Amino acid sequence: MSFVPEIEDIYNEKFKQLVEIQDSQKVDITKAHNQIRSELSHQPDSPDDIWIFGYGSLIWKVDFPCIDWQRGYICGYLRRFYQHSIDHRGVKVKPGRVVTLIPAKPEDRVYGVAYRVAAKDKDVVIKHLDFREKNGYERCSVPFHVFSEEPNKKCIDIVIYIATPENESWAGSEEDSKIDKIAEQIFSSAGPSGRNRDYLFNLSLAMLNLFPGVHDDHLVELEAAVRARIEKDEVKLLEKAIKNELATCMQYIQQETSKDTNGCNITKTSYTLFTIKVDHLVKFCSKIGWREYFLTKELYSIHSLNLWGDEDRRQS
Repeated sequence: MSFVPEIEDIYNEKFKQLVEIQDSQKVDITKAHNQIRSELSHQPDSPDDIWIFGYGSLIWKVDFPCIDWQRGYICGYLRRFYQHSIDHRGVKVKPGRVVTLIPAKPEDRVYGVAYRVAAKDKDVVIKHLDFREKNGYERCSVPFHVFSEEPNKKCIDIVIYIATPENESWAGSEEDSKIDKIAEQIFSSAGPSGRNRDYLFNLSLAMLNLFPGVHDDHLVELEAAVRARIEKDEVKLLEKAIKNELATCMQYIQQETSKDTNGCNITKTSYTLFTIKVDHLVKFCSKIGWREYFLTKELYSIHSLNLWGDEDRRQS
């Protein structure tokens, strides 16, 4: 009995629409910052307050208490996706990519957001960020310039986290720093904090909204490369991967049935079991990271993948 038509029918009925949905998660950048503004207590500056500089996800995902924020930049660095992420936008067996800073010319700038943390909160916030950035980042202090350049605005000393080439998750070597390689990694990675592509796209969106007219060549080039990869490869890779998954399920049912029925066709009970497996697969395809799970399996010809979310797939 041939099951190819059935697999095609099941794919078209259950998975085709899921595969074709473009489901990048966008964050309302202005809402988060406006909320901080609306809740400001208008406290006077205190020498015991600290400022935290965000140049990556902290620009659009503030997860600590703050009482003010300022757009601005620091000098002498460039922002690059030169850090593996094994605890936020990827996992150990399939790291994602996140930003760090590399030393550059004195006139080079990295634009981002500085958040003022009240003295009463600073110890808790620093402890939180030390843990959040534990995968290779070091804390230091640099001068911050408020955007745009106003003659009466003074520099602010801010706390910043930078991953250096000495850390074990560094990805800034000649080979690792190629745009195509970074793009493929982002295209096919997800972790406990979400999809790697959402990290990139929300950072790009935040820069566009907060710093109109500022052009980050690395960020623009990388976003274009990832979007091109999605457009060119994602649907066909996912279709192939899911059909392979369905065929594997079908083969398993056939094998189990042949043991019980001496080679007879699949029984009604066996087909019911197959339907249950298909329903489990549909459920798995509602979880964050399911696309990256199958993209990774298909791109790298991995048949058994213990990826973040794989336990959910086995238990669903």
